[in-house]
Amino acid sequence: MSTDRILTQRDHLTAMVALDTIAPLTTRVRSFLAHGRRITLTKRYTYEDSPPEVTVGLALNAVDVWKQPDAAGFTVRLKPGILVQFGMAAYASDGDVTEQAAWARYHADTDRRRNMTRVDITGGLPDDGPARDDRIAIRAWNQHGVCTETVVAFDPGPDTDMVARHLYVRDWDTDTHDAAHRWDMGNVSELQVADYREAARKLLAAINEPER
Repeated sequence: MSTDRILTQRDHLTAMVALDTIAPLTTRVRSFLAHGRRITLTKRYTYEDSPPEVTVGLALNAVDVWKQPDAAGFTVRLKPGILVQFGMAAYASDGDVTEQAAWARYHADTDRRRNMTRVDITGGLPDDGPARDDRIAIRAWNQHGVCTETVVAFDPGPDTDMVARHLYVRDWDTDTHDAAHRWDMGNVSELQVADYREAARKLLAAINEPER
């Protein structure tokens, strides 16, 4: 099974965490985090009959990546809060050297899965901009066969094109209706549009930058 799809398939990606998938999954998660958006973290303990824990308004604190000869993983630490985080890890001792082996264990142990993690992702390709449907869902089974589900969602924030249009209207005409009409009808030069989109991206990045 090729792991190349982890960095090429935008929608409905499903992968098992293994030693050969940790690196591309780390890259994919970093792409989500690169846009400086606020984060909502939802955790559900499938062995409990209780509502999920939902924490909103989180910001990136740090990403800790580690690698050993027979194990690898990463943890995304968020703030504010203590131990507010998510991550993934794979161990050769669990039989997760390759994704193919991890999938074989996943399908064989349907009654009581142990020491395995499945990830479902939408968005977050390295060249992607932020999108409203960006999402990471992690289902991790521990050594007792107990599953914890973690869902990571991102504040979509303002749309880049909407902000670029606003900046153009502000700068180029005292008659805002005429300026807005030119933009909407595609009568603004490609160079100007590109410049205003870049200005909008920089403005949104500054607004959304997590507090330090």
